[in-house]
Amino acid sequence: MRIGFYCGLANNMYVFATSLAAEGVDVCFIRDRSDRYPMSQPVWEDIPFRLGYSDVLLAASWEWHRWTQLERDVGWKTPDWLADPLTVTDVNAALTPPGKQDFLDSSFLRLYVRERNRTPVLQMMKSCDALFVSGIEGSVLAYGSGVPYIIFPFGGDLMVAAGLFKPKLHHVRLRFVHAMVRRQLVAAYRHAACIASHEPTALATDFYGSELFLRQHKLARIPMPFAVRERGDPASRRQQMECLLEEMGIPAPSGRLLGFVPSRIDYEWKGQDRLLRALAGLVREGKASEIHLVFSGWGKDFEQARKFVQEKGLAKQCTFLDCALSKPLLYRFYLSADFVVDQFIVGMCGTSALEAMACAAPLVTWINSSVERSWGMPPVLQARTEDEIAVVLSDISEGRIDLDAAGTRVQEWMARNYHPRAATDSLLAAFTGK
Repeated sequence: MRIGFYCGLANNMYVFATSLAAEGVDVCFIRDRSDRYPMSQPVWEDIPFRLGYSDVLLAASWEWHRWTQLERDVGWKTPDWLADPLTVTDVNAALTPPGKQDFLDSSFLRLYVRERNRTPVLQMMKSCDALFVSGIEGSVLAYGSGVPYIIFPFGGDLMVAAGLFKPKLHHVRLRFVHAMVRRQLVAAYRHAACIASHEPTALATDFYGSELFLRQHKLARIPMPFAVRERGDPASRRQQMECLLEEMGIPAPSGRLLGFVPSRIDYEWKGQDRLLRALAGLVREGKASEIHLVFSGWGKDFEQARKFVQEKGLAKQCTFLDCALSKPLLYRFYLSADFVVDQFIVGMCGTSALEAMACAAPLVTWINSSVERSWGMPPVLQARTEDEIAVVLSDISEGRIDLDAAGTRVQEWMARNYHPRAATDSLLAAFTGK
C-alpha cells in the first residue's frame, strides 16, 4: 500500500513520511508548495542552519527559487520518496469526491483546485492507495481525490470545520468563499476514514468548542513518531551548551542550571509572559539565582519579551538568541539544557514538548490533566499560572526536583507511547481496520 502525505505545517507530515519510509513502508510525501513558512520546509527538519530574527518573516514570502538555492547551499538532498508539484508538466487529474455533490459545491471544488493550481497535487494524490493529510487544503484535496484518507488536524483547520473560526470579513465575496470552503471541509471530515490525533485533547475535550463536532466522526489516536536520544551527564551537557552558544557569538551564561525555551515567543498561544513575570518575582525575592533561560529568537512578542527583561533587570537570567533554529540545532539544545520550558496555554503536547521529552529533557509546561489518557499523563513538571511557574522554577533552583530522574521519566513515557514503530502500526491499522 502506497501512502501519500500532504501538508507542510510544522513538517508534521514530513516527519511521519520520513519515519514510515525508514520502517519500509511505501510512502509518497507530496511537497506543499502553498506554504513558504521556514518551519514548513523539509530542509528545516533535516539540516542544521539558522535564520535571523528579521529573516524568518521575510522568508515566508520568498519565491521558490530562493528556497531551492538555500537547500543547495546547506546541502539538502531531496528524498527519493518526495514528489514535488512544481516538477509536474503533464497534468491530468479529475475530481472524484465520494458521495453526491450539488452543482454549486461541485463547481466550487473545481474552481478551488484550478484557482490554486492544485491539479498537480491532486494527480499525485490519485497515484496513492491511501492519504494522510492535515490542514484545510490537504483535507479538501484528499476529499476531491476519491482516494481513502485520514485527516490529522493541527487546530486551526479543525476550528474552521467546526464553525468556530469566523473571520471578520466585510466583503460579501470573501464571506461566500469562506462559507464554501467550510462546506468542502465539513464534507471532507464526513467522508474521512477517521479523524486522528497524537494528542487526545484535540479529540476528547472541549478544544475551543470543537468537541461536539468531532464526536460526529470516527476518531483515532495515531502517535507522531519520535525516537529517543541519548543524553549526556550534566558536565558534558554544560560543555555542549557553551559550545552551541559560542558558535552563535554568545558568551556562556553564569547560571548553574540552564533552561531552554524552544517555541516562538507568543504570549497569546505560548504564555512566556507568565514565565518572565514569574522569574522576575523570584529575582526580586533573591531566588532563582541558579537559573538561566535561553530563548529561541523569534515570535511576535520577541521584542516585547526582550524589553521586559531589560526593564526588570533580568539580563543575568535570560539570553535571547537572535535567530530561529532548524530541527537538528533544536535537538542539540534539548540535549544540552538542564530543563526545557514549553507552553502554558493550550494544555496539550505540541511538537516542541514531544521533541524535548524524547531527549530526556525535564519539561516544564501545562498539560490538561482532566483529559482521560489510556496511556497515562506525561510526567511533566506541571505549571500553568504565574505562581505555579514560580514554584517550579524555585524548586528547580533549590534542588528540590531531581532533574535527571524527571528527564528519565518523560523519556520512558515517550518510548512507550510515541515510538516510531507504534506510529507506523497505528497508521496502518487505521487504514486497514485491523
